[in-house]
Amino acid sequence: MSIANTILQQLKGTTPAPVIWSWAARNWQAVGENTIKGLGHNYLGALKFNVSGHHHKGHVIISLALDDTYTISIGHVRKGEMKPKKQIEGLHFDQIGEVIDGLVERIEEYSY
Repeated sequence: MSIANTILQQLKGTTPAPVIWSWAARNWQAVGENTIKGLGHNYLGALKFNVSGHHHKGHVIISLALDDTYTISIGHVRKGEMKPKKQIEGLHFDQIGEVIDGLVERIEEYSY
């Protein structure tokens, strides 16, 4: 639970609120160690939520890897198994918001 809370605080601390709002993020959930199958890597804990953005509608999972980096996975979770559409590994906490925005919503022509 504390890993998910830490991830959420890091995401909110490094990403402007209007950017997170643009994802229509909802259903925030803490995920335990290696609970979701199909991610293809071991993780200590994760934060899972739903989005409804311009580029992706479905789930986003931010997982903390054993080497203290993050993996962003987007796709759909069904019956506890992720069907990843895309994964980006080896991220540091200050990169997660920007990476998620690029995968979910960002349109270069827009500004806020």
